[in-house]
Amino acid sequence: MPPTQPVKIAVRKLGKVFSSGAGSVRALDEIVLDVHDGEFLCLLGPSGCGKTTLLRVMAGLERPSSGTIDMRHDDPSRSLSAVVFQDYSVFPWKTIRENVIFPLLQTGVRRARAKEIADHWLAQLDLSGFENAYPDTVSGGMKQRVAIARALAVEPETLLMDEPLAALDAQLRLLLQEKLLDLWQANQNTVVFVTHSIDEALLLGDRIAVMSARPGRIATVIDVPFDRPRHPDEIRASPDFAALRDEIWHRLRRELQPA
Repeated sequence: MPPTQPVKIAVRKLGKVFSSGAGSVRALDEIVLDVHDGEFLCLLGPSGCGKTTLLRVMAGLERPSSGTIDMRHDDPSRSLSAVVFQDYSVFPWKTIRENVIFPLLQTGVRRARAKEIADHWLAQLDLSGFENAYPDTVSGGMKQRVAIARALAVEPETLLMDEPLAALDAQLRLLLQEKLLDLWQANQNTVVFVTHSIDEALLLGDRIAVMSARPGRIATVIDVPFDRPRHPDEIRASPDFAALRDEIWHRLRRELQPA
């Protein structure tokens, strides 16, 4: 199991305060968390609890106000991390292929090789045939698959995903959950995945870190007991899935009530 592997991300007493003319808001308080090599860790918690802020600190997009975060970089030839955001963060003026090629060129990959890598990942995300289309001509689900392909193409040691499926309709979300499950089981990146969905966390995650209402703390960490490889229909139909979903919901409800 991934938790027996070395620690990839070590978060120690991490705090984050946002200040403005109107005052200050403590978003995170005393976060202590380990993410292990090859682990799929889900961050779950009430709205406004700081899940995205924690992910942004991991990505280096925000600086902590207190505490430390250490992300181990094993292979200097690979990117330490790549981020997939919720809002289809693709370049509208670039084709789908060029969106995936762009970060590869920034790291010194030759264009011919970048095209091969891009086309490989576009095929993995079922986007073959759309390489020359522009983002505005495809669906939201396809745009998000482009963003995922772009992140995977740089072969990051850690993939940070901020509710990447939240804006999709229910049916498409289920399909992309299954696609992410297949991709992770084939590649086994270290993943930190922010979600509001208990079902999604149980299907995808090795462990679920449940956060408290603001200021965000780690209320509990739950081991997901389902063996891999996972088959989504079997997992969702399992009595253990339903029981664990109810247990996690009761924990979340206790966090929501004081808020």
